[in-house]
Amino acid sequence: MKFVNLTNKQRGFFDANGYLVIPSVLPPADVDHLTSACDEMIGAFDQESPYVQRRSGIVENTDFHPLLDWSPTVPLITQLLSPNIHLHTAAVIYKRSQNQKDPEILNQRGWHRDIDITQDLGHDKLLRVGIKVGYCLTDFPEPRTGFTMFAPGSHLLPTPLPIPTGGVDPVSAIDLCLKAGDAFLFENRIFHTSAPNLSFRTSKVIILGYSYRWMGGRKNNMKQVQPDEVILDQVNPIQQQLLGGNSDAIIHWARENKFDPSASFQWTMEI
Repeated sequence: MKFVNLTNKQRGFFDANGYLVIPSVLPPADVDHLTSACDEMIGAFDQESPYVQRRSGIVENTDFHPLLDWSPTVPLITQLLSPNIHLHTAAVIYKRSQNQKDPEILNQRGWHRDIDITQDLGHDKLLRVGIKVGYCLTDFPEPRTGFTMFAPGSHLLPTPLPIPTGGVDPVSAIDLCLKAGDAFLFENRIFHTSAPNLSFRTSKVIILGYSYRWMGGRKNNMKQVQPDEVILDQVNPIQQQLLGGNSDAIIHWARENKFDPSASFQWTMEI
């Protein structure tokens, strides 16, 4: 994995807004290859539902292994969290074209925060403990084409998300326009929801979620990011750490690249 420095501008934007767009991280050939792999997985999984989210079998599929430690994105996550991370969740999400005149579809939302700790800790005690990266396999040329909507700055809210009476979105809601090959990062505290897909094509995204290793895997389907030893033998040491193997390769990688948050950590201080 090549080290890519997180700029002060990128860090400032992410800290203020809770998300960050990284353009053109996947070359067209990789987009085509991953799309074929995703089409095959979704085709074997579901043919009917307008919204399909497949989680199982992703880390076992070698087509997705390069994304586990993708240099344009994962080094940025290590700098926003720490090198002591692993893959927390993975998903392939397809959203097919929906009825443009159905008011129920137009107003369908599910605003939420990630990682299921809000119910335990409360809105006012949340910390940044995970970051997801989404890879766009299709263009999102305008709003309501099936992208994820965000409420910028809502990661800092100590309360539930305020939505005007009679509305479905907060006043700050955005529906980004991205291109195939672009990526976006967002942290666990930011409120987000799936947007309607009123285009005439299926929207396609790959989501990989990273969190601190001490958090464990996703509830009820941990196996998706903790594969058998035969899979761990197929990947490099950095990918082994991300997949729950006995490896500290990212921590060593961070030290080699002079990025080691633990080196400056103090337990005590003079007063």
